[in-house]
Amino acid sequence: MKISSTWEQAGVSKESALRGIPASRISKFAGAGTCTFGARPRSLFIKSPISSLARKFFSRQDVDQRVGSLRVFESPGKGVDMIRFLFVSVAFVTLILFPIVAEADGHLDLNTDLRLRWEYSSPWDPGEPGDTVTMMRTHVGMNTDFTDNIHFMLGVLDSRSLSGQDDPEIGDGVPGVHQVHVQVADLSRLHESLGFLAGWSLGLGRSELPNYGNGRIIHSAEWSNVGPATADGYHLASQFLDGALDLNIHYLTLAKDPTGAAGSGDHFYGAHLDVDSLPFIEASFYYWKYRADLANAAAAAANGLADPGSSDEDTYGYLFTLRDGIIPRVGVTFEYALQDGNRYDALDDGAIQKLDSLYFAFEGTYDMPQMAGFWDMDWRAGHIMATGTAAGATREEAFRSVFGTPHGTHGIADVVDNSNIRDTYFGFSTVLYEADVALSFHNLRADQGEDWGNEWDLVVSHPLGDLLDLEVGLANFTSTSSLRESTDFIYAQTYWQF
Repeated sequence: MKISSTWEQAGVSKESALRGIPASRISKFAGAGTCTFGARPRSLFIKSPISSLARKFFSRQDVDQRVGSLRVFESPGKGVDMIRFLFVSVAFVTLILFPIVAEADGHLDLNTDLRLRWEYSSPWDPGEPGDTVTMMRTHVGMNTDFTDNIHFMLGVLDSRSLSGQDDPEIGDGVPGVHQVHVQVADLSRLHESLGFLAGWSLGLGRSELPNYGNGRIIHSAEWSNVGPATADGYHLASQFLDGALDLNIHYLTLAKDPTGAAGSGDHFYGAHLDVDSLPFIEASFYYWKYRADLANAAAAAANGLADPGSSDEDTYGYLFTLRDGIIPRVGVTFEYALQDGNRYDALDDGAIQKLDSLYFAFEGTYDMPQMAGFWDMDWRAGHIMATGTAAGATREEAFRSVFGTPHGTHGIADVVDNSNIRDTYFGFSTVLYEADVALSFHNLRADQGEDWGNEWDLVVSHPLGDLLDLEVGLANFTSTSSLRESTDFIYAQTYWQF
């Protein structure tokens, strides 16, 4: 389970938040995660009320449901300061005390990804008729090696709406720097005095959010038309015991307060450990701390409330995957996560409250061999549970994915968030006339309150030559809740790589 941030052949689902859809609808443009069947892994952003940069991270639904629900620290705290000190110290020693005059090797790699997407939804907003939008996202990347130990990446992203909805969250039509990142493969090679850092790599600058595990908790929102999401920060990584342990440590800045005290602003601290030495299973363990300061202030101001101060929220859990071949043709995964700390809720209580929430998911797969009269099918079934806040509760009990709900987690229409949900799903994928076909069904119940409804999804993708891919998705959501409307959703996208 390695970290990845590749540009995938992803489409862009509309995000309810981007069209002003209230908290009852999940944001669609704002992110992507793991498309449950057939489609490639996606990741999804959430929209924030903070700033143009921070808006990439928090969807309207997440904001409306957790307005200011971001985690609590009245002050950064000694533990947070120590983590920041570690990152800054390593970066300082690396880039200041041991400066390196590096010249590019003359080899420059350029790559371009172009994605065109058309989509239709009825209703577009609750209570409104259906509508369509056509979007284009272009990414131009440059990669070069300053030395055999230092790699540099620069990416420029342009996202725009060609027809239909004209929302700045779909794209403002102004190209911007998406990625400026320096990667040091081995810190010990920078100077002989850094020998104690042998095997440690360091990434500095602006880069995409990480994707870990199945992408439901930690992901980079590659489905978004303005994504994948990026953040400024540091990334330390190393392997131990001949690769049996793979450790990644992150410090990410979502929003800064140049006038605030040290440590002010909105930040993520994360650690992810992959373990490849256990019998029968592969395992990963993670811990993410989110400190919200500006997000809380913005949420409070939007609701006419005073600044509540900063808050701090912890997410920690594990993912177990059955090793290939233990049970022939069968795969099993199980994930468990907890959230605690404090969360600001500007809508319901207007105060920072104690947080206590739970998430778990299990999934089984079966690679059915081809038989007479049947296609070669990959079957999948599972269940996802994320707690919601009970009526009359005096604390926050709703689970929130760290970077928002991944696209397709509970159906490609993205009507239901990854919170207050009990999703039992099944489906299959196959190859039919050189096209990848995936069909799935989701029974969407609520952990608290009314159940949501059911959704059927069909996704078909087909390569058209070496440079072009075509993908079409259809979804039908039948609501059983007064908080949702039955929805038909269709998209078609083409994707080029040059």
